[in-house]
Amino acid sequence: MKTESLLGDPVFQLNLLLWMAKEQPADEYRVNPLFHKLGFKIRFIEDPFNFPETERVAATASGLSISTDPEPELILGRGVDGAALYIEAKKDSFGTQSSNCKQARGHLLATGPAFAEVLAPLKECLLCYVLPADKCQLMAKTLQDLAAQLISKTLRPGRHSVTGLALSTGSIVYSWDAAFRAHTGMAEDFAVLMTDVDDETDPSPLILVFTDEDSYNPMMTWFYRRAMLEQVRACLLCSLHNWEVGQPYQTSLQALLVKTTDNIFKYLGHKRQTNLIRLVRENLFKRIAEHWKDKQAGMVDLSGEVFTVTWKLTGQKDEFLDWLEDRRVTFAGDKPQPEEPLLFDDSD
Repeated sequence: MKTESLLGDPVFQLNLLLWMAKEQPADEYRVNPLFHKLGFKIRFIEDPFNFPETERVAATASGLSISTDPEPELILGRGVDGAALYIEAKKDSFGTQSSNCKQARGHLLATGPAFAEVLAPLKECLLCYVLPADKCQLMAKTLQDLAAQLISKTLRPGRHSVTGLALSTGSIVYSWDAAFRAHTGMAEDFAVLMTDVDDETDPSPLILVFTDEDSYNPMMTWFYRRAMLEQVRACLLCSLHNWEVGQPYQTSLQALLVKTTDNIFKYLGHKRQTNLIRLVRENLFKRIAEHWKDKQAGMVDLSGEVFTVTWKLTGQKDEFLDWLEDRRVTFAGDKPQPEEPLLFDDSD
């Protein structure tokens, strides 16, 4: 996929935003950590907003189509003043007749007075839509009209902004409006996020998190699954290289994902965590366990979500690591098969 097209890809957008909120070396960052420099930290990733009951009842009684469990891509918070950014990324703008308006109305209400009630000590929140820069104008008009609809029903939407991603002379540029500038304290109107970008730029090193729900493009979905698995593979290899022969190495898949993502995994919503663990278990660790089952009986064990490997001899460790490092050894990017429901409850 060309880099310009990636700017409208929901998986790339989310991971770009996460890098913007991630602490990185000042002189060697992968993506300009704009949000981190502004003092914002990750609070939630793809986790449904839980409305207070009074707001939920009012939304339902309004007669408008409103999502009462909206799920933003990202919520950032700043401790010094309680400011928050509630971020929703889109590949395109939409009008007031779109089915997307149901969720958008939910986002607008979530960032009103309900936000501070649910997520105290965070206080003032700004709904921030992120999409390709050439789509911003229509999106701003739609949000303005939707907010007016909510107000007409005596509901209380929050403030909103629309920010854009664009490719300009080999750089990815992030621009914003006056509402974003006032809320964050920014003096400028844009920032360069990445330089030396071209159509051959590989987005896979930027993938921190991924689940199938994030992607609409089947070809890219396969690519992102593979990229995620390769990140976990690299992290596992790093840990195993430093492990001593004769000492069992054991990790839960959750702990390994936390390490792989530099703690970002723990901010994911529960459903997204479960799906990502399942992808890694079915496509990576089952493959490892099945390969070594007959070659070195008892060396590798996968029990539930716990992976264990024990080398009795240095040669076993070398053979295992050589195999796992071999780029010819691939791990499928296919979607894991759904788990079959239990037919009988034998808990008694």
